[in-house]
Amino acid sequence: MVRILLVSGRGGAGKSTVAAATALAASRRGLRTMLLSFGTSRGLGTAFGLEAPLFSGPRGVPVGINDQLSLHEVDVAEELRLGWNSGQGGLAALVGSGLERVSAEEVAVTAEAAHIVTLLRLGEYVREQRHDLIVVDCPSTSEALQLLNTVSAMSWYARKQQAPTQPGRKARLLAASLHGAEASLEVRDRLKAVDELLHNPEVTTLRLVTSADTASVQETQRAYTFFNLHGAAVDCVVINRLAPDGEGADAELSRVQQPHVEKLRGVFSGVLLLEVSRQVGDVVGEVPLEAFAEQLYQGEDPVRLGEPQPLLGLRKDAVDAYLLEVRLPFVTKGEVELSRRGEEFVIQVGGVRRNVVLPRMVAQLPTSGARMEGDRLIVSFQKERGV
Repeated sequence: MVRILLVSGRGGAGKSTVAAATALAASRRGLRTMLLSFGTSRGLGTAFGLEAPLFSGPRGVPVGINDQLSLHEVDVAEELRLGWNSGQGGLAALVGSGLERVSAEEVAVTAEAAHIVTLLRLGEYVREQRHDLIVVDCPSTSEALQLLNTVSAMSWYARKQQAPTQPGRKARLLAASLHGAEASLEVRDRLKAVDELLHNPEVTTLRLVTSADTASVQETQRAYTFFNLHGAAVDCVVINRLAPDGEGADAELSRVQQPHVEKLRGVFSGVLLLEVSRQVGDVVGEVPLEAFAEQLYQGEDPVRLGEPQPLLGLRKDAVDAYLLEVRLPFVTKGEVELSRRGEEFVIQVGGVRRNVVLPRMVAQLPTSGARMEGDRLIVSFQKERGV
């Protein structure tokens, strides 16, 4: 079975270094590993010391690092061109009707298209079964959240398109992958398949990378909450770039960082926490990356660090009674907004929202209550007495 590891966090915390070192360490253990990234930073090639032209040269081509490790920095425009012109995956269907005579080179690459292309590429690697592990270096926390929510958002637009009131052109464009031509249906099935893998904790886990400062600590707490909201299994939090033991500037930086480290240890007491010191010089090339991985994982398996907390979900509580449980750490009841429209139950925390489509047997029941128990939101659906 192919395992997927998503690495997310603040870019300034050395997220790409953690991703590259983890993939390299896994390959050294004999795992056939693919290191995948999307976005525009192209930081992974730099981490391995690969020199390439700034703007020309091969685009989006997998590169072999060693016998067990390959690197693929996804070029969305190139993937779109290949999929559009060859018909593989029906990418042309994704941008809707009215563009039949438009070439891939003319299509604007939107954030939605980038996430769809990345998911399709990830799914392709899973289907090929040529790798034991796929490490995905996500550009940012927000991008990782959007990637996890892509199929759900597309499904929402598709459902709204069926309603009498049209939700607009954006909805029609996104819904094109779920309705219409045969190619579109193929894309739908492929996207749903990879989406199920991303939300299966037996297959996919997520690793958060942070640093010891106020903004990073707060962002990591929010990210952990939002990933739990969207059903992603976080297996570890990495505190990177800690000041080494020393004197002078190092000692002062360590003093400043210590309260933030203690806070992270406290709020993430139920999660595996790894700490790694700031490196002397750039971590570029296989030897420095191996040294970084050794310091980070201390000889332990870099992939199976421990069991992530089990994801919660919908369960039967009694006859005609069901409970929906969602883990929402660091959240109080007053910070959660709930709403429902028919089969759709909406949970919103801050600016992040999850639309839960209720199965038929639950959708016909009224919502009977909601409460917070520790870090769990519990929503009840129960048949009214006498009905």
